[in-house]
Amino acid sequence: MRWIRTWAVVVWGCLVLGTGGSWPVFAQEAEPESGPAKQSEQATDSDVKKLKDIVVTGKSGAPGLETKPLKTVIEMDDFIPVAPSDSVLDVLKTQAAVDFRGENDLDPGVDSVYLNGFDSTRFVTALDGATIQKTGGRKSSNIVDYSMLPAFLIEKIEILPGPHSAMYDGKAIGGVLNFISRAPERRDSLKPDVGLSSSYSSYDTWNSTASLEGAISAFTYDFAYQHYETDGYLRNSAMNKDIFYGRLGFVLPYDGFITLSVSHSDVDREKPVRNPAYDGSDYDPDYPTVINDSTSSVFDARQQSTWDSTSDSYRLNYEQSLPTGRLDITGFYSEDNRLRSYYEYTDDTRTTLETQKTEMDTDWWTQGGKITDAIDWTPSQTTTVGYDLVQMFDDQPEDRSKRINKQGFFLQHRWAIVPSLEVTVGARYEDLKIWIRDNVTDTLDPPRHFSDLMPKSFLTWKMDQLTPWLRDTSLSAGVSKIWHAPDAHGTYNARGRPIGREMEPEHGMGYDLILQRRLWRDIALQIDYSLYMIDDYMSGGDNLEGTVERNGVGLQIGGHLTDDLSFYASWAWQDFGYDGDDAGGHEVVDQRAENRIGAGLRYNLFENTMLLLDYSYQDDEVTEDWTDNPDGTSTFNGYTDIPAYNLFDFGVQQTLFQNAGWFHDGVLSLYVKNLFDEEYSNAKGWPAIDRTFGASFRVKF
Repeated sequence: MRWIRTWAVVVWGCLVLGTGGSWPVFAQEAEPESGPAKQSEQATDSDVKKLKDIVVTGKSGAPGLETKPLKTVIEMDDFIPVAPSDSVLDVLKTQAAVDFRGENDLDPGVDSVYLNGFDSTRFVTALDGATIQKTGGRKSSNIVDYSMLPAFLIEKIEILPGPHSAMYDGKAIGGVLNFISRAPERRDSLKPDVGLSSSYSSYDTWNSTASLEGAISAFTYDFAYQHYETDGYLRNSAMNKDIFYGRLGFVLPYDGFITLSVSHSDVDREKPVRNPAYDGSDYDPDYPTVINDSTSSVFDARQQSTWDSTSDSYRLNYEQSLPTGRLDITGFYSEDNRLRSYYEYTDDTRTTLETQKTEMDTDWWTQGGKITDAIDWTPSQTTTVGYDLVQMFDDQPEDRSKRINKQGFFLQHRWAIVPSLEVTVGARYEDLKIWIRDNVTDTLDPPRHFSDLMPKSFLTWKMDQLTPWLRDTSLSAGVSKIWHAPDAHGTYNARGRPIGREMEPEHGMGYDLILQRRLWRDIALQIDYSLYMIDDYMSGGDNLEGTVERNGVGLQIGGHLTDDLSFYASWAWQDFGYDGDDAGGHEVVDQRAENRIGAGLRYNLFENTMLLLDYSYQDDEVTEDWTDNPDGTSTFNGYTDIPAYNLFDFGVQQTLFQNAGWFHDGVLSLYVKNLFDEEYSNAKGWPAIDRTFGASFRVKF
């Protein structure tokens, strides 16, 4: 695909040279926005507004969904899902670029999504611009537990494609999921806002949330509690989750604030097991049959596997507009624990079926911070400079070991050269140290050190002035360097053995070419062609010889067909290729579906009644198939096909009252998921959930 790379560079050069003769700067004021600004891939919300004004005139897209050249924004208050959200993943699953690959559809899971075809080691999950991370490893990636990111914490979600922002880690090859929390607001009344919501659905699934928000003049407070529980639809797949959240804040002059937030999460999970057991006995007809290792299930029912988690997180956020620019400072500290417990066979051949309990208890500690200063030189020029640092530890409390020290320096400049052309150029310098311990010999290697500079660039050309039929049309291009060092314990120290001791960083280039146009009314269309080429791809504790290449097309469209009928639709196509001779490289790129679709309709049948219909499609894909042998070894049988599937979800949302004494905004929802009871398997090869029914009610007072 070398010709594509050459073509992309030529197009980029033509865009720059074609407007390079018009150097005078035309000041273009952005519309002011109320409330404190939150961090995104641009410096401030005002910058984002300017970028939006260059792309389209006015806000376009489906309610709660807005597509911009460098990101898609989901407004959590405006985007209405068919069923109530117990975690942010319930909303993200509607987007074709986000591929849920968990083993249990009723559990958000750990590292359970791919973004643009990349797993959690190659895209960034961030909260208010600061990357969520820990060393990971220990029988799984263990980087992000999405069940600990409930929907009530989040105001909006930004989905950034590709590696084009200097403000995020080098591992953001597939892009960024940035969750933005609600900013504190000054209140004139001492009366707090209280919110209650509860839902019940099939498999005895409960989801309840209580929240309290208020202020005493400039002092603000927020408290929330969420409880979620389900019996699960797979054998031994029950889950119980409790999340406590509290935040104190102070609203500062000049559109600023400072907050301190604390959260505690306690998640108890059962790990799905075989049905029937390994020897063919102990079959429970109330659950789907699970018999082969393509489902990653190595446990029999009698082993009673569980994997429980706790997390304590502390965050300090400060934002304010100062003479030196818009200053944003975040500090964070977290402690996480996962306890893996199951009954292990005393005889590896499993002939005696005697078991003894075994446990693996792992702790993680993460601490760090990020500082960003966005300086508006003129309405058309903004420079953003910043620094981030994270230190990651793991092991047992008495043997706390430092594993990773990562710091980044970034500089980014946005320049609206002329009203029709805006360019953002920048660079990120990342410095990483890792410590590798061999758990077999209990020795610690000297730290390995990696560092590199990553240039980033993104250009948007508004084509309104060329001809009337190109009104509200823009063409954008991103060209950025890829560099990703081994920044997760599960990558370089898998299974407690330093198999990745000699591993080197990945490097390559990422290209995105994005066409955006408002078609009619507020209906907006975006088409993104992307090409990411990665050399020295890290896999199985080593670097692959050759190049891993991803070609992709993302299409998004949405808006109002009539005043009462809105829609959204997204399509993601991707093709991974590998030109080397390493057999493991072909296995890495094979296990992904080429086509995914997500779509939805929202129809206001009456003033207070809304009908909701969602549709999703996934193409054929494959997963590895293994067979356990009587001697305790396993045999690789090749790949098992996972057939394509179509899913429909339907719901009705009824506003019962807007004001009723002390109560207001009472909303009842009824819904059916997997409406036509499609039989299918998820990406892990597990039998997926059948038709389920549910109801929810929420109210404020």
